[in-house]
Amino acid sequence: MQINASFLKTVSPARMGAVASAYDKWVMIAALALVSGLFFLSDDHRFGLVFLREAVIGLSLLTVIYILAAKQEVLDTIDWYLLALVALLFLIPPIFAYVSFQQPLQYGFLEERRTLLYLIYFPIMLAIGGRRGYGESDLETILKYLFYLALAWSAANAFELIPRNAGFEFSVHAEQFADDFVATDERFATRFLEAGFLIALYPYYLVARGEFLKAVIPLGLLAAYMLYINQTRGMSLAIVLTLVWITILRQRLSNFNVSVLLLIPVVAVLGYLSYFLYVYAFNESVIFYDYHRNKELTVMLGEALSNFLMPHGALSLQFNEGFRSVYGINMYVSDIGLTGLLFKYGILLFPLAFLMVMIVHLLAAKYRNNFSIILTALLLADFMMIPFGDFLGRGAEEFALLMVLVRLQGVDHGHQYIACVRRGRAS
Repeated sequence: MQINASFLKTVSPARMGAVASAYDKWVMIAALALVSGLFFLSDDHRFGLVFLREAVIGLSLLTVIYILAAKQEVLDTIDWYLLALVALLFLIPPIFAYVSFQQPLQYGFLEERRTLLYLIYFPIMLAIGGRRGYGESDLETILKYLFYLALAWSAANAFELIPRNAGFEFSVHAEQFADDFVATDERFATRFLEAGFLIALYPYYLVARGEFLKAVIPLGLLAAYMLYINQTRGMSLAIVLTLVWITILRQRLSNFNVSVLLLIPVVAVLGYLSYFLYVYAFNESVIFYDYHRNKELTVMLGEALSNFLMPHGALSLQFNEGFRSVYGINMYVSDIGLTGLLFKYGILLFPLAFLMVMIVHLLAAKYRNNFSIILTALLLADFMMIPFGDFLGRGAEEFALLMVLVRLQGVDHGHQYIACVRRGRAS
């Protein structure tokens, strides 16, 4: 197969009918499944393939190095924004953890390696560059197969039809609490499965296209998955919020300025920050956190404010038991939401968030299609969830996969698909 790196900069015309061969579609299914996190090692190490995530990260880094060394001309503005975002997200926490806690840099880089999953966008685009365009029916078929593959794989793991990684598991949830706390939550046996984003992408696509009747069964299966297998409240809320935003955007994207909608995250961030400052100043508990999260929030916000919102970085569990050795309880920065992000990135969080907003805005402006609707909706939902989790460091592969799908579908102007303009002429 001849690799056509120029595909990073321009997109072949997408068509309404099927234009990709069965082999091309299976290549796409395999590529998306591989890098989606579906087969990555779970947080508790019970499920997934050992070192698969690291192998994908390594391949992605090699691809980026190759492009920067030999094919810089194929990079678009969007690609440079993404590279800048990933570089900052990867470098800031280890450097400031070294300055604040004298944590050796190698521990920090190991802890932040998941951020590099943003880069899986590059090997996928490079690998499929020489192939013909994928039409709407092709993409729907690909997402449908991926949806049922993810459901089957997750259910098989949940019911232990697939052997677990014997001798290679550990508990992560008990360490989030004080030493005398006994965790009795039965969800932890299956909730670390990594099918999160992939499991929702097919229903998202159907809703974005307005095919609500066809989406009924997939949405029902998605709800059953969240209720009986994943059982994660935060992810359930994120899925619902994204669906709501998709429904709104599909009516507005063609005649509404997306940049105006992107003001919503800015207002949300400032509102949440004001609320947390009020909580800290008047020593009142945060109603949507439990007792232990409230303690962590108070400690982290106090530390962040005392250093004028300069970053502290994040301690790795591989180094001196992480935050337990510093504060007496084991803090996971990502689980403290906006307060944790301000602790980790400080005031630099805001330009980082701006970089992500610009990536989504540029993609939505250049590629007005179904996947740009989904990507914009996901960003808005992530910002609305910012008090509860790390929207920047987690979910990197879902963001990268959506970037691929946005550009793969091409540009849709009034249902007439055209190629992107390159070097002043139509491709």
